[in-house]
Amino acid sequence: MKAIDFAKATGIGVALLALNLLIATLVIIAYAVFIEPGHTDEFYQDAALRIAPRCSHIIGTALFLGAGYLFTRRNPGRNGYVFATVVALLYAIIDAAMVGFASFADLEFGLSMLAKLAAILAGSYLAIRRTKPATASSEP
Repeated sequence: MKAIDFAKATGIGVALLALNLLIATLVIIAYAVFIEPGHTDEFYQDAALRIAPRCSHIIGTALFLGAGYLFTRRNPGRNGYVFATVVALLYAIIDAAMVGFASFADLEFGLSMLAKLAAILAGSYLAIRRTKPATASSEP
């Protein structure tokens, strides 16, 4: 990978984190407005602590699958697996740094990052598999 690829991977990691947080926030707002309206702020803060991680596990993993596919397809000359792994690692470091690395040793955090790594690698695999030319069949 070139130095510019590390900068791109950092940007993608930050964008995925921002998008993941935005979606989690929208889910929490929808919960407060449509599912459980009329409660105290403490109720919604407790709900957010339950909703945000689950939202991140599910939607974040789907975002990683899409990112792996998209960014491997956009540059087929680059090793998609290495790039995807770097994106996932930088995302994990940035996410952990946001909370002072308090969650870095947490099992739930580790499993979530492992799922995101598997998803981005699966997305890269699908993109590589799709871009490979079909082997010519040996018809007589």
